[in-house]
Amino acid sequence: MIFVETMPGGSELEASEGMNFSNILHSKYSFVVLQVLDLVTTLLAFHFGAFEVNPLVGHLTTRFGPTGGVLLSKLIAVIIVSRVRKLMWFANLFYLGVICWNTLILLTLSHVKH
Repeated sequence: MIFVETMPGGSELEASEGMNFSNILHSKYSFVVLQVLDLVTTLLAFHFGAFEVNPLVGHLTTRFGPTGGVLLSKLIAVIIVSRVRKLMWFANLFYLGVICWNTLILLTLSHVKH
């Protein structure tokens, strides 16, 4: 069974009963959600004393501040992935791993602080 749901803004989303992990990995909506989650978890980690291990993002945060640097890195990621759509699944999988890592760091820092 396939249905079409109209999303806010007039776009349409096709879904089926068999929505699987592969479909989610190839979704641009997943990419946007993962970018927001990475932004939030990274900024929270900075707040608790973590530092950036990615050299590019580290340079951007030094130059533009934590929020500006991470936002600029998100913009760069969106530009790269939008131009190379075949890599969407890889980018989503990568950012899923980054978010898991950020969450682990946040849990560790919260445990150390108490």
